[in-house]
Amino acid sequence: MKFLFDCDDTLYDLSWPFRCCIEDFQLPVESKDLLTFYACYRQHGDAIFPLVQEGRMSVDESGAYRIQKACQDHGIEMTKAQALKFQERYRFYQSKIQMSSLFHQFFSTSKSEMAVLTNGEDGHQRNKVHTLRVTDYIPEDHIFTSGQIGYRKPDSKAFQYVMEALQDQPQNWLYIGDSYINDMEGAKKAGLHTLYFNRHHQMEGPCAEHIVYTEEQLIKYLMDLEGRETDDQRRPKE
Repeated sequence: MKFLFDCDDTLYDLSWPFRCCIEDFQLPVESKDLLTFYACYRQHGDAIFPLVQEGRMSVDESGAYRIQKACQDHGIEMTKAQALKFQERYRFYQSKIQMSSLFHQFFSTSKSEMAVLTNGEDGHQRNKVHTLRVTDYIPEDHIFTSGQIGYRKPDSKAFQYVMEALQDQPQNWLYIGDSYINDMEGAKKAGLHTLYFNRHHQMEGPCAEHIVYTEEQLIKYLMDLEGRETDDQRRPKE
């Protein structure tokens, strides 16, 4: 089995820069409500993503829009100027994102063919991939963005484009992503196998052939497919 990965919220926790900004700006969001607030923030971003894809809105404009709308929905005052400042800080933390040691260890020892397909403006997404050091393990010609190829998930054409570029059949690949609609439904329709990394416990459904909730579960599943054992599996039982 070959592995095709999403980037955001799959190879790293996308909520980390957001949570850092919430703390910096001291927004009145209780920890118990943070997941709901974050989901709202993401939904507003998803709603205007086509405008970013078409070049009618910049990444920073969309970032400011989604935090301002999420605040409005939760009765929190935020001006446009404050929203732009929030996005500026969010950009700063995005430049500090990291993959976990679990991913680095897996990538550095795996012999499977791997690639990345992610939604987003090409330069912006490639900057993330480089910051995460994904290109230490996956070559540039195996990294695809919706901004580059002209199709965005869940459109099955995005996955078909990647398969044609890699000169392979979709049934040979497993798509690993965090969005049920964009990743699981899109990949399944295109004929790929699917692994749903439901990091934030969102909606689920039949297009996900397997579901994991933590990075540990994800890496174990991939290593099982490769016929390898994790460190925990190799450790002698007492």
